[in-house]
Amino acid sequence: MPWSSPNVCLLCVRNQLLLKRRSDHAEKMHQLPDEYLADVMPIAKKIAIAQGVENYNILQNNGRIAHQEVDHVHFHVIPKPSDSEEEGLVVGWPAKPMDKTELQKVFEEIKGRL
Repeated sequence: MPWSSPNVCLLCVRNQLLLKRRSDHAEKMHQLPDEYLADVMPIAKKIAIAQGVENYNILQNNGRIAHQEVDHVHFHVIPKPSDSEEEGLVVGWPAKPMDKTELQKVFEEIKGRL
């Protein structure tokens, strides 16, 4: 392991850096205590800066249908080393217009559950 802290381990896999907290095992992000994110996200930010690229993705998948391959929460810090959309993470997520009334309804539903 090239780097570690008491709470977070860092691994390099196929040109991606993976962050995983040592003490918490959970399959999905919503199963973790809030402190997990407080530990991991500042390190993800530092890794993104240290990679020396202006563009990058931070990815975290939850569930097989969402492309989660490993049954524990971890974060991918994926560099986009050039202006090409073909390098790094390639995302096919077409934007769809949404009615403002429908968007407000969804917002209010989520806000009510927070």
